[in-house]
Amino acid sequence: MWLDKLIVLALFLQANGSIQKIEDISVSSFTNELELWATLDYETELFKNMTRLLKIPTEHQNSDWRTFEAEIDTAICTICQGTVKTVMTMRRRGMSVEDIGKTITKLCVRMNIQKERVCKGVIELNLPIIAYIVDSKPKLTASTVCGVVLESKACPLTDSEYDWSIDIDNHTDVLITENGTNEQVNILQLTDFHYDPLYEPNGNPNCGEPLCCRRNQNKTDANSLAGFWGDYESCDTPWHSITDVLTHVKDTHQNIDYIYFTGDVIDHGVWETSNEGNKESLEKVYNKMHEMFKNITVYPILGNHEPHPLNQFAPNSITEDNLTTNGLYKLIADLWINFGWLPESTRSTIHQGGYYTVTPKNGFRIIALNSNVCYTYNWWLLYDPTDPDGQLQWLANTLSNAEKNNEFVHILSHIPANSNACLNTWKREYLRIINRYSHLIKAEFNGHTHNDEIAIFYNADGVAKNIAWNGGSITTFSRLNPNYKVYAVNGSNYAVTDYQNWMYNLGSANKNSHTRPHWYKSYSFKAEYGLSDLSAQSLNDWLIAAAHNDTLLNRYYRNFFKRADPSLKGNCDLNCQKQYLCRTIAHIGDASELCNNILRN
Repeated sequence: MWLDKLIVLALFLQANGSIQKIEDISVSSFTNELELWATLDYETELFKNMTRLLKIPTEHQNSDWRTFEAEIDTAICTICQGTVKTVMTMRRRGMSVEDIGKTITKLCVRMNIQKERVCKGVIELNLPIIAYIVDSKPKLTASTVCGVVLESKACPLTDSEYDWSIDIDNHTDVLITENGTNEQVNILQLTDFHYDPLYEPNGNPNCGEPLCCRRNQNKTDANSLAGFWGDYESCDTPWHSITDVLTHVKDTHQNIDYIYFTGDVIDHGVWETSNEGNKESLEKVYNKMHEMFKNITVYPILGNHEPHPLNQFAPNSITEDNLTTNGLYKLIADLWINFGWLPESTRSTIHQGGYYTVTPKNGFRIIALNSNVCYTYNWWLLYDPTDPDGQLQWLANTLSNAEKNNEFVHILSHIPANSNACLNTWKREYLRIINRYSHLIKAEFNGHTHNDEIAIFYNADGVAKNIAWNGGSITTFSRLNPNYKVYAVNGSNYAVTDYQNWMYNLGSANKNSHTRPHWYKSYSFKAEYGLSDLSAQSLNDWLIAAAHNDTLLNRYYRNFFKRADPSLKGNCDLNCQKQYLCRTIAHIGDASELCNNILRN
């Protein structure tokens, strides 16, 4: 005991001077203080001062950590590296997962990262995975972990293990012959249902947790109650809203040829998911889709919310019950194949990593990816970062074969390639593939962001080569209206010629909760933006025009938020709105530099 007190005194005496700014807190000093607090349950004045400065502002609790800038980014990096170093030290000294979890939960609450039950739930779900990876990779460092998670100026990723490449056939592009038909193909895109089995009309939409409007949350305010059809706050989708959109689509659109479902069935209650609960929701939603669209083939993909815990897609070599993703892959393969949506030939790659390819017609191939493996909150990137599940090499090989077989291609992918939450190396290699085969990839379809947006793919020379269309979301999470899209596709070369966006105003729907929402076509893309076609070059010209045309710019900004008043009432001037144009750029090089060049033209 006297030795413990001596250590405390020595560390206390080292803490001379008062820290005034976050920049004054080094990772090593924070780690020392954190280890002292974790092992001896003793708080020095220096530790109190550090945690006070590093404490996360409540308004940033549910923000994506990779979007932070300046001081908050520095604070997040310091918290990340100090915490990870401490966890690694405790684990490598033999501390149990349970005891580490208790300590990190206390720190999570102290740093105002989340409320106690959210901290406790998320840590209990994720810590076994993190402990397994720490145990398996003795050379793994906190710098690498936080570099993967954040990839920011304050926390760069410098580990050479994360700089890899795949083999791409670099032969000259082969001309793909069009079939000459005048047929139009109609494709419905649904995405991001985020069905919440616990949604409670008249519940609490301002609960202070990552997901609200749920049963058994804190006391409601009579002046602020969750809407019947959903809510603009951090709330997901009740079952009756899921059935309403599927019923509306079935009744309204009689000429749909294919349905693309681009992921995320599961809700945002990330601290209390379970394998059983996720399975029940997946089966319920997919059964309903099959029931409603018995004569239409659905091509589904996984969202990052589908696994338990959230975001975690383990290599298929990981077979331990509390770690593996293989059960999810088997479940969805059984569902999708048994419904008759996919052929038996897709089972092997779905089991391998949740991806597949099909040819609905001669000369037309659909490639469905599991891009969630690149998500930087997928801890398994720390275990094996090189082309998880061999998916990108498979993609390159599949496109090479499609080129040889004279096939046009659509790609389905939940996380868009212009997302800043995708590991940069994975994104770079993906963009290399897209640029090589852009002549046969006629469209890409994404979800994840919940916003109505597009991505324009540029090659290394800054030339627009491809377009990805984001479906938006059925969920209103958060401050959005629900929507879906219907695409008109040229049957000769499978290029998108136009699309209709359908939506309803949630505020109006909740005022008339006893009647079904009023769905309406909010716009057609070509007419909305005055375009003659939807080629990559035309969209590049549109981007340049919108950067200098206030009407076009404001139109895109309003549609980005799906015309939802709570998102549009904030003060966003023209310079602010232009940043939403910059989000459209997917570029192997510096996307921000390319956007600045476009804005200056």
